[in-house]
Parts: sequence; structure tokens; C-alpha cells
Amino acid sequence: MRKIITIITFLLLTILTFAGTIRNVKMSGANLTVDFSGSAKPKYKINYDEYNKLIFLEFPESKLDTKVNEKNFKNKYVESLQVVNYGGSVGFFIKLNKNISYNGALKGNDFVVTFNDKSPKKQFTIAIDAGHGGKDPGAIGFKKYYEKTVVLAVSRYLRDELKKDFNVVMTRDSDRFINLSERPRIANRAKANMFISIHANAAVSSKQNGVEVFYFSKKSSPYAERIAAFENSFGDKYGDKSNSIAQIMGELAYKKNQEKSIGFARKTTNALASAIGLKNRGIHGANFAVLRGFNGPSVLIEVGFISNQGDLKKITSPTYQKKMAQEIAKQVRDYFY
Repeated sequence: MRKIITIITFLLLTILTFAGTIRNVKMSGANLTVDFSGSAKPKYKINYDEYNKLIFLEFPESKLDTKVNEKNFKNKYVESLQVVNYGGSVGFFIKLNKNISYNGALKGNDFVVTFNDKSPKKQFTIAIDAGHGGKDPGAIGFKKYYEKTVVLAVSRYLRDELKKDFNVVMTRDSDRFINLSERPRIANRAKANMFISIHANAAVSSKQNGVEVFYFSKKSSPYAERIAAFENSFGDKYGDKSNSIAQIMGELAYKKNQEKSIGFARKTTNALASAIGLKNRGIHGANFAVLRGFNGPSVLIEVGFISNQGDLKKITSPTYQKKMAQEIAKQVRDYFY
């Protein structure tokens, strides 16, 4: 009899201890739903660490009766999610992305966390400069691929990505020629907050490959100086004399913008190299005519070498062009928001 009472007591304690059973966890749009079985409303505690943007959601006296693939919950709202079972409770650690707020509440027997994007939309303007164009083909690679064609495609994908969160101005959106000095003027007239010039590299040796990002600098390494001289030569070739010192910003603004440009350039080249699988050639400062006239942070991105067959295959692929645009856009969002 005593054994029977002990067993019954144990079973009752088990039922009481695990008053709630989580049978499903799902993410749909901006809602994270924790689905409980049974008719009893689950107990919960919720805390938020604002500094680390971390929600701690705890369900005491609960158990998890489902497998949770934490990778499936990463999206524009959630950076990461971790589910932990401990001492008769289930805890959810939800790390939020930048500028995301939340509210959590019971809806029937389910607990729903709703995320909200509080980013100030389209507060900033980004200028996208597709290099070369029209009578200026830029570099010519394998199979007669023109730099002007490749970079316009990437620039259009970048425009589409950035338009979700920014005002966007393009120096050219078709195959037309624009002087180097006019390009930063277009951006300045639009009061752009950042200038991004998209280019493709070329070299005598077909072995040269990789992605690199340049920022404006009055001083440069011999290598960066050669690249800048090549790009600037197209302006000289087509009658654009843009070397006036009047175009160069004041010293204080120059240093401030250079510092911002360097930070953005470093993150962008690392992200592109990793996502696209290209060699990371780093960042370089050089006196690019197309950058020197802009009144703000600016970079020139060499997305790859059209003189290298491996790079060319990727940078002419719409799939990889979209990936490049997405990675650049992500860095722009991280910079401003």
C-alpha cells in the first residue's frame, strides 16, 4: 500500500511540476509563437537586457516536447535564439537585431512575442555610382566582357536592396557616359549621406583575383596609386580635368570622412570576400577623382577581376551579383542603423 501511495504521489508531483508542455515553437513574419498543449494557461517570466538587446523568456513548471532548430529563427528581427531546459523550466534567450522592439503576451494557451522594426526609414540617402558607361567601357576582360556592363548590373541590384530602407540616387542607370567630376556632384546635389562607386578590376596577369575596397586619400601606396591612375585616366581621356584642389574638402572634414570611409571599407571587403568566396585583397587609400569631390564618407569597391576567369564567372552571375548587393546593403544598414 505504501508503495502504491509513493508511486501516485510521484506521478502527481510530476504532473504538477510540468504544468505546461511546449509542443511547438514557430516563427511567422514578426511573430514568435510558443505553442502549449492542454487547457491550462502557462506561467511565464520575461526580462530584457537593453544593453545586449537580449530577451530572457522563462516558462516555469514546463517542459519542451519538440525539437527546436535554432537556426530557423534568425531573420530581420532576431539575431539568434537559444532554448534551454533546466530544473523543470524552459528558457528562451532571444537576441534582437538593431532597432528592434518587442512585446509579449498570452494568446489563449500560446505565448506570442511580436517584434517591431523601429528603424527610422528612409532618413538617409545613398548615392550609387556604376563606374564608366557609354563611350567609356572601363576594363575589358575575358570574352570581351566590359566593366561598365558588369558594374551596372551590380549597382542596380544594390539600388533595389537599399531602396527598402534608404533614399537612393544613381549617377547612371543606363549605358551612358558621365564625367568623373560630375558623379560626386550628382551625389552632393541629392544631399547623399554616402557615396558608393562600383567597379571591376583588371590586370595583365590573369592570376590576379579578389575583391578590394578603396577610400579617398591624398597619400597612397604605389599599388593603390596605380589603380587610381588607371581609373582617373578615363577622365583625362575623355576631356574631364577634375584635379582642381577646390574639389578637395577641408582638412577637418577630410580626416573625419576618411575615418568613416576606412571603417566601412574594412567591414565591406571582409563581408564580400566571405559571402562570395573571393580573395580578400584588403582596403587601400588612393586619390580617386570620383571620390575626392564628395562631401561625406565614400568608397570605391572593386568587386573582382574581369581578367580572371574564376572571378569573372562569379561577378557576371546574377546570383552572385545579388549576393554582392545584399552584402553591401547589409553593411550600409549596419553603418546607419
